[in-house]
Amino acid sequence: MAVFPLLADEANYRACDHDLLIDPAARSYWLDLFASHLGLHMGAADLLEIPREALIRADSALKREMDLIRARPDRHGRLDILLLTDIYRAALAAEGITDEFRLIKQRENEAALAALARRIAELDRLDDGPRFEALIRGMLAGNLFDMGVEETARRFADRSLPFAEALDSLPDRPWFVDDLDELRQGWLASTPPKTIIFADNAGADIVLGILPLARELLRRGGGVVIAANETPALNDVTSREVKTVINRASEIDPIWRDGKLTVVSSGCKAPLIDLTSVSEELARAARGADLVILDGMGRAVESNYHARFACNVWRVAMLKDPQVARSVGGEMYDAIFRASLP
Repeated sequence: MAVFPLLADEANYRACDHDLLIDPAARSYWLDLFASHLGLHMGAADLLEIPREALIRADSALKREMDLIRARPDRHGRLDILLLTDIYRAALAAEGITDEFRLIKQRENEAALAALARRIAELDRLDDGPRFEALIRGMLAGNLFDMGVEETARRFADRSLPFAEALDSLPDRPWFVDDLDELRQGWLASTPPKTIIFADNAGADIVLGILPLARELLRRGGGVVIAANETPALNDVTSREVKTVINRASEIDPIWRDGKLTVVSSGCKAPLIDLTSVSEELARAARGADLVILDGMGRAVESNYHARFACNVWRVAMLKDPQVARSVGGEMYDAIFRASLP
């Protein structure tokens, strides 16, 4: 594994800067959440015909580990959401459960692909300034589909969220963090020669949020690298799934076959990302990039919210967990579009 070459301060970098060892209230919240989280998977397990007994064993193992951490919070040396996520995935993997939301992701990808041509037509009717805002709104709306968050997981387990409904549900501007107007003139004046986009979820997030933005960058002469997980985690899209989606999308607009668009594995296996441990492939592809876009609450807020980069960075996310919202002073379903300079 490699260090992401665009980190500006590797020596002081922490993927998750919220230390649960020194915050008892947050620690209790996250331990309770992870101990109960597998209940969200029961419906998906039925859908995929995962043996219920395997899920029960994983649930028991996870509860035991959370109890051990309650008794001795420093048993792993550190305690943050990324570590708890790793423990959670390991409990599932020990029972052979590695892609429990596969069919739900497929359903969401198909629904989003069916809406892609209409979304592109809507965007193309807009002038440059309004189109920029519409692209960011599309990323925020797509980010609502998240099987890792209790409220949205229950909301979307058995139905797709129509994209128009997701757009309509976004909060009014100005958003909780809203750098859109400040950034608009720079966007209109020039295009980053090379952009790295860290993808988040399957479905509307990748298809109706990220792909239209990548298309706009490509149309304006920029190069785009989409980085996605190596292995499944919740409903996060993997690099293999991104390639499949792009092949389908290219039937609508061949620009997505442009040689200036590449897809790489981030090397990661969690909804959060530690930028000191990414794939060599991503590290090579990222060299010389002018803009990094962190999509989604896990990559942009739960991790890397205060990380410093050697290039411009956008953080685009919806706050869908009450504790995450509290950690940054926001509320549930607040929107973040945060742009930072080197």
